[in-house]
Amino acid sequence: MGMNVDFICPACGLKGHVSGGDDYGMIAATTTIYCVPCDNLQDAEVEENVLAEPPVRTEPHCAKHKHHRIKLWNRDEPCPRCGKALLQVDEQGEVTMWD
Repeated sequence: MGMNVDFICPACGLKGHVSGGDDYGMIAATTTIYCVPCDNLQDAEVEENVLAEPPVRTEPHCAKHKHHRIKLWNRDEPCPRCGKALLQVDEQGEVTMWD
């Protein structure tokens, strides 16, 4: 089961409700990306039907337009917009479990 949490950059205000890297559910796998033209964090599907043999692997892309320039992002990396620390919002942040 995958999990999305809230992230925020106190320096530039970038926010996202994402997994923060590679994540897996029962039928899909995702990775977190920063879409440069959309200026947002989002989870992109990288594997569909993970139960199939072999699973169907896809390249991550923006949900709005597959030709947008993206950067892979992981929770251990700095903010993809400004380079400062991006923080996980623990106390009041929303947690979403997905499958």
